[in-house]
Amino acid sequence: MPDHTDWRFARADLQLTPSVESGWTVAQEELDRAKACGLIYSAGRRLQVPQNTAAAACVFLQRFFMRHTLQEFHHYDVAATCLFVACKAEESVRRLEVFVPVIAHCASKGRRRAAAGSAEYTKWRAVILRTEVPVLQALCFDVVVDQPHARLAEVAAAEGLRRRAAQLAWGFVGDCLRLPLAVVFSARVVACAAVVVAIRVAGGEPRDGWLERAGVARTDVAEAVQWLLEFYVREAHARMGGSAAGGPGSEQGGTPGEPGGAPAEHGATAGELPAAA
Repeated sequence: MPDHTDWRFARADLQLTPSVESGWTVAQEELDRAKACGLIYSAGRRLQVPQNTAAAACVFLQRFFMRHTLQEFHHYDVAATCLFVACKAEESVRRLEVFVPVIAHCASKGRRRAAAGSAEYTKWRAVILRTEVPVLQALCFDVVVDQPHARLAEVAAAEGLRRRAAQLAWGFVGDCLRLPLAVVFSARVVACAAVVVAIRVAGGEPRDGWLERAGVARTDVAEAVQWLLEFYVREAHARMGGSAAGGPGSEQGGTPGEPGGAPAEHGATAGELPAAA
């Protein structure tokens, strides 16, 4: 695996992550990471942070779990902390007094309240502050993220992508970030994969040679597209089967630092595509 701040991994490395070596399957870890990003998106909407803040938090989380295990760090604890760090890094700071109650609400799907001074507030505050240093250390204090949404805006503008397809692609980028695509592919590949999926949904075709003009390899984009579509199928199957997506012995529901967690509302963060199509 890469060292220091080289954040590009081979997909095969995902079969050798600390969590997999601790007993998670690759699919279980992927679902837990996706749930964690779901929490980031849910909390990000309620906190009204910019799209780039939630996106950066998802990338931080994907990087973190390339170096740490879900057995040691609960995915919701890391999600909350990554969003807190991203708020600082992207200059959209939210005070803990505002941040913590939103996290507690989203993590419990509205079942828990965390008013300042309450036991729930104290618990989440301690979790975030305790986890912040391990997160920053795992990131090697590298909090600069090449934003796939920014690359999408460039591609949409350059290729004259229809607005409907561009808006769909904006959402699909958000879903791509729930997966470890951002630690395997460049931001531009992720953006182009989202465009391909959006075009399949909305219809229409981009101009010939658009991938070459975007500077990405067709094989990389095809792999990213297939990865996203296969994940949608697995996620739908997990929901219909009622199976937990956590690691060995995990349970649904739970509080900070406990295994398992109620699945948060997830999906791409709503946002307007910058005028580009």
